Amino acid sequence: MLSRFNRSGGRWVESLKHRGWAGPNALQAVLLACLLVPTSCRAAVLTWTRWEQPLTSTVAYTNPGTVTLKVSYAGPNQRTMNGLGFWDGSNSFRIRCLFPEPGHWTWQTTCSDSSNAGLHNRSGSVEVTPYSGSNPLYRHGLLRVADNHRFLAHADSTPFLWIGDTPWTAPMNASLEDWQTYLRDRRDKGFTILQVFCASDWAGSKDVEGNAPFLDAGLTHPNPAYWQEYDQKVQMANEQGLLVLIVGLMEPVKRYPDPASAQQFARYLVARMTGNFVIFSPSFDSPYRDLGDAVGRTIRECVPLHLITQHPQAVADSQRYYDQPYLDFCGVQTGAGWGTKPLGADIAARNAVDCCLALYNHHPPKPVVNMEARYDSEFNEKQMPRLPRSCGYWAFLSGCAGYTYGCAGLFNWGLTSTHNDPQATLWDWRSAMNRPSSTEMKHLADFFRGLEWWRLEPHHDVILNQADDPTKRMVLAKSAAGDLAVAYLPDNPAITIEMSSFPAPMRWRWFNPATGEAQGSQDSTDRPGQKTFQRPSDWEDALLVLVQVAKR
Repeated sequence: MLSRFNRSGGRWVESLKHRGWAGPNALQAVLLACLLVPTSCRAAVLTWTRWEQPLTSTVAYTNPGTVTLKVSYAGPNQRTMNGLGFWDGSNSFRIRCLFPEPGHWTWQTTCSDSSNAGLHNRSGSVEVTPYSGSNPLYRHGLLRVADNHRFLAHADSTPFLWIGDTPWTAPMNASLEDWQTYLRDRRDKGFTILQVFCASDWAGSKDVEGNAPFLDAGLTHPNPAYWQEYDQKVQMANEQGLLVLIVGLMEPVKRYPDPASAQQFARYLVARMTGNFVIFSPSFDSPYRDLGDAVGRTIRECVPLHLITQHPQAVADSQRYYDQPYLDFCGVQTGAGWGTKPLGADIAARNAVDCCLALYNHHPPKPVVNMEARYDSEFNEKQMPRLPRSCGYWAFLSGCAGYTYGCAGLFNWGLTSTHNDPQATLWDWRSAMNRPSSTEMKHLADFFRGLEWWRLEPHHDVILNQADDPTKRMVLAKSAAGDLAVAYLPDNPAITIEMSSFPAPMRWRWFNPATGEAQGSQDSTDRPGQKTFQRPSDWEDALLVLVQVAKR
């Protein structure tokens, strides 16, 4: 009881901080307000922050998960939304929501058991006021597909730079204290999204508190204790400005359950997460399955605003999912190479370019995100230490609207079993969190935040001295107007570019992906014709930025 109260109280205090009412006695103030204000008063919340309403069932069900609780919302300008409620233990149910605009909102429930007076035909109202704090999620709103269908943007059209990490097992295996430490590190290094699983059995059967995800052998009776801890971690991530991609809704514990139970679980988890900044993926490293489409359609029926993607096994599976109407954007995995024979660096490099280009050129266009490339690990460091960062630049400049990094010790959160996989290095999570490769992701984030990356389109064809070795393959993307271009040299002394595709002289500068060092602007180019740019001699890889010379 006290634990549950502390969690809710913490959220209320956070809301007070956003309003400027912070102070050492904030929680006491909330308690006093709850005692003095009549229970019939209207609720209040800030735009894009999680709102929830507890409801108490008047019927004790053997399996409350079989009860369907729907909720409809009506807001300003005749805007309407629909959602689901969920069981949260004993006779407790909850509804959650994110309100996209300020004003007066009302809600009303419908329960599959119309005789349940605690759940059926309940109603209320919410006064929503604008958020004015610094959290980028709450300031700009949920993600959507940009108007040109090439990248993801917030509700207010601010482009979203996807810099991801893969703490897959953290919802099960991280303590709340350790999770908070990790979140602060990733926020400070410029990460914007974290990818986690549901409850895969390869990572264990219970969370750090000893809670199993389900109360029986199937998927129809979720354990509230496990999922309360789970959604608290998601909420903590959101409060640090980090969005969360949840994968594996079609297979939360084991591969390929029956469709009916998988769909029922998806409805449950979606209902819990409707008040958070999350994206849903039915699959998790899976080959294409009809099950993925069935669960994808189910999720789409349940959420009015949240995005849906797929995290499948290979590019062929991404292509098969691509045209499904429920799929908002395309996820691809290009180079993990799991198992006893991981991919060589040459294949991981080739995939990071060719797989991304193939999906970028698929029509009609959808945003493409590289959700899993080469992990940092002892295995990778013996092959090619720069490969995780190189995959990021290859992907971004080959049409991707986002890139997700990964590191051994974090994806498994220090699990001791390697599953006979040489990439599953037994680094503890703290050591993994501080690997130099994660700082290189900060450099990647800083680099792309410094320019209008969403205007770039892949144009590798203008590179005239392309390398045959995939690990040294150069890539280039430029704007349609030709006023901005970025090229990546993974290990090349120079790049020669056909400049006739640029309508005006260009000024250039260099950026070091390994150190974050920037070399100042140089003289402008002449055109037309070709131009060779010499990489700084003591760098391994380099980024060349071309910017149109301003007209005088």
